[in-house]
Amino acid sequence: MERMTIGEELLEERRRRRRAGDPRLSPEGRALFRRMTTGDLVDEFQEALDADLAADPILGGHDTDDL
Repeated sequence: MERMTIGEELLEERRRRRRAGDPRLSPEGRALFRRMTTGDLVDEFQEALDADLAADPILGGHDTDDL
């Protein structure tokens, strides 16, 4: 097995935690995220995402040459 650098180990640990779910997120927070992504708040959430993508050239993938 190939040895990993400290940076690679930290990235792998973050990936493992992300896959396992963030334990700091409360059940209420999870319910809210569920509502925003699949429930009754999905339209408002999508509008906010679209606005952020339009306003931020890096997030939206816009040409940043003239910045």
